[in-house]
Amino acid sequence: MILVLLILLCQLPAGAAHAEPLQDCHKVTNTYTDTTRSNKAQIRLWQVETALPAVTEEINGIASGWVEELGNFLPDAKNSGKKNSRLDVEIRYSRTGLRWMSFLVQARTTFHQDLTAQRIASRTYDMISGQRIMLSDLFNDTAAWSFLASRVRESLTAYWPDVQPDPEKLNALCEQSALEEAEFTLHGMSLVLHYPADLLYPDKHTLMEVTVFYPEIRDMLAPEAAEQTDNLAYYKTCALTFDDGPSSENTPKVLISLMQTGARGTFFAIGNRVDDYRYLVRREHDNGHAVASHNWHHGNATKSSAAALRRMPEKVNTAMIKAIGIPVRYDRVPGGRYPPMVKAKVKWAYIQWSLDTYDWRGRSADEVLNTVKSQIDDGDIILCHDIKKNTGEATRKVVQYLEENGYMCLTIDELFAKDGVAFENGKVYYRCKNGDYSIKKTK
Repeated sequence: MILVLLILLCQLPAGAAHAEPLQDCHKVTNTYTDTTRSNKAQIRLWQVETALPAVTEEINGIASGWVEELGNFLPDAKNSGKKNSRLDVEIRYSRTGLRWMSFLVQARTTFHQDLTAQRIASRTYDMISGQRIMLSDLFNDTAAWSFLASRVRESLTAYWPDVQPDPEKLNALCEQSALEEAEFTLHGMSLVLHYPADLLYPDKHTLMEVTVFYPEIRDMLAPEAAEQTDNLAYYKTCALTFDDGPSSENTPKVLISLMQTGARGTFFAIGNRVDDYRYLVRREHDNGHAVASHNWHHGNATKSSAAALRRMPEKVNTAMIKAIGIPVRYDRVPGGRYPPMVKAKVKWAYIQWSLDTYDWRGRSADEVLNTVKSQIDDGDIILCHDIKKNTGEATRKVVQYLEENGYMCLTIDELFAKDGVAFENGKVYYRCKNGDYSIKKTK
């Protein structure tokens, strides 16, 4: 493992000499409209405006077409809450390099808050020329397809660990011809392949993701793809994180802000809230965000027995697998009180933070923004709370400021993968700047 990390570190590009602001070709307006049908079913349709009218027309056309196709078949709703019936046609977007952008259109139907179906369509473009980028355009090495096939097999079988997918269907998805046609998006530090779960797991409707970090495939990339994924040459990086949720009132506000700005975050969910709010945890996951643990409950870890602490991963992961199909990869202890967890040898890596927005004090969105402005540094992990009423608005303002000032918002996984840092159980991580994950010195 150490040798592999050293090899990855040698392949990493040098950090940006200066940080590029959000490029004009990357600017997107993403808004939604809500309608209610006569049977009380609700439809939310997202529409984008991009720098290229042809791209705007194609992406919006896919989304609008799905509303026309699916909207008339929604079952009757009793209310807009637990007895709801709705169709959400969402448009996710992401950027990489100085010209490329990816879009993922998702149609998610829910009934009584349970996800009943999902379909997706992806597009990646050069936003200067308008050329569509295919997955085959990324690679000039035939070994890449074998690598992708292996990663697809590994990732898709990690979902619902106690269920075996149909081997013939799995093998078919791993064929090069199928990989070349796979839905994919490009992000700050990763290539992601997307698969509806019901391709392999009947009656499961979440979105399965296969993530490949750029350092893993840099040697296989075609020259232009290497240039357009070399984001450390252009931007500084940080990670937005959200604790204490899910919250039925405030988590959706944060998700809307992230959808509007094209940013991805990491949600540290409290384990004993996952089952009651699994529709929100699924939405976090299906919208491309990382979902992690915030312990089983929000109690003080110093007041729990070592045996109780060691039982937490199994309890949290049982709830997570029921909600999204996969276990968590790391934990943040409430209040940052990780020492008892480490002492008890709980099998988790621990993610702290290097910039506290203090939104948990009820600060206004502008106060949160000013805190970020005064303290942000390359590699920071930003602490927010998706249970607070102002965090949704603050998220939008913070992301807009960060992007205009040369930052890319990454998931926690991406932030550490960019420097070849692999998580280890029992270790504590505060940030990631050039591989340094120690406590940040106060400015």
